[in-house]
Amino acid sequence: MPSFLGKRLTIGTAALAVVGSLFASAVQADEIKVGLLSQYSGTYSWWGQEYDRGVEMFMAETGGKVGDHTIVIEKRDEGGVNPQRARQLAQELVIRDKVQYLTGGVFTPTVMGTADVVDQTKTPYVFINGATSSITDKTPYFVRVGYTSWAYCVPLMKWAYEQGAREAVSVTADYAPGTDIANAFDTAFTEQGGKILENIKVPLGTTDFSTYLQRVADSGVKHVFMFMPVGPMSAGFIKAFQARGLGDEGITLYAGAETQESDLPAIGKSAAGIITALNYSPYLDTPENKDFVKRYKAQFGPDAIPSLASMGAYDAMHVIAEMIKATDGKKDGEAAMAAVKGYSWDSPRGPVSIDPETREITQNIYIREVKPVEGGLMGNVPIFTYENVVEPWHAMQKK
Repeated sequence: MPSFLGKRLTIGTAALAVVGSLFASAVQADEIKVGLLSQYSGTYSWWGQEYDRGVEMFMAETGGKVGDHTIVIEKRDEGGVNPQRARQLAQELVIRDKVQYLTGGVFTPTVMGTADVVDQTKTPYVFINGATSSITDKTPYFVRVGYTSWAYCVPLMKWAYEQGAREAVSVTADYAPGTDIANAFDTAFTEQGGKILENIKVPLGTTDFSTYLQRVADSGVKHVFMFMPVGPMSAGFIKAFQARGLGDEGITLYAGAETQESDLPAIGKSAAGIITALNYSPYLDTPENKDFVKRYKAQFGPDAIPSLASMGAYDAMHVIAEMIKATDGKKDGEAAMAAVKGYSWDSPRGPVSIDPETREITQNIYIREVKPVEGGLMGNVPIFTYENVVEPWHAMQKK
């Protein structure tokens, strides 16, 4: 990690505009710098490892080259959910270190924190996580390769309704992304004909879920839609849900990324039977994914399993490579963005494309069930596919 990490910058808005203008006309040498923002310390350092793996895999397979150009990665630690720090890091990378592209981003606030830097310097930012739909409205230089809350909630609600769910409660973490997804649960389920009886909000950092689970039990519903930050909080809720016997009482729990493979060993058998929806599973039964998993294990070890984060980082580098090809090494944010609007490719997750209007990714969403898989592990096994899902929140704004 560079020694200057965290140093305060004094470059202001006017300077950003001037430097951005200078960059726009400069012809780059054959070294293209890419700034990688992730979490490399603290509770969320798993994201740093996974982003690194996706990027390293791309670099190993391409030799770090796009044509005659050599890619150099500059990494920075977002250090938690801190938008101001993310903004400062973006300034460092773009102004001082002269990166031509940004990628990474773990949380909605940290991605949004970079918006003015990205916008004023016309630096394309291919962000990998941060599930709030409106992020891409903040600047035309944002492009998403992850997923939005709405993109997986709408198929998940449709699936639940078709399986017989008519009344449900949602349990969501009490912060902005939780509010976004609670709205997505409610809107999508209501449109199907169902009814959310109550949204139970849980403060961030909660470890004792007894009060909230009692409210679930008192509601009398048989379907619960949950959203928590991936990690200790989501694992704790799932374990408490089962320990209280709600699963044994026939209540189905629905989620998104909360049962990702890295967390399943900590959750244990409590996760069995949970229905989730997401844009990827390492157990996708396709030739493209099987080959990706095989290559991933060859590089990182036989016990390594790709995640939505490592797969997303791998795809982000693929998109950036397409931008480098289109601009032939020049710092030209507008041309780079134009090159990937409507761009499509075969990802390990399935066929994908970038919506030319919203810069959101169109992709399959998989309904998955947590089941035993090979090696005595538990995994999110796809059981149904909603193909080519267009990001629904943006479509709703047009109505």
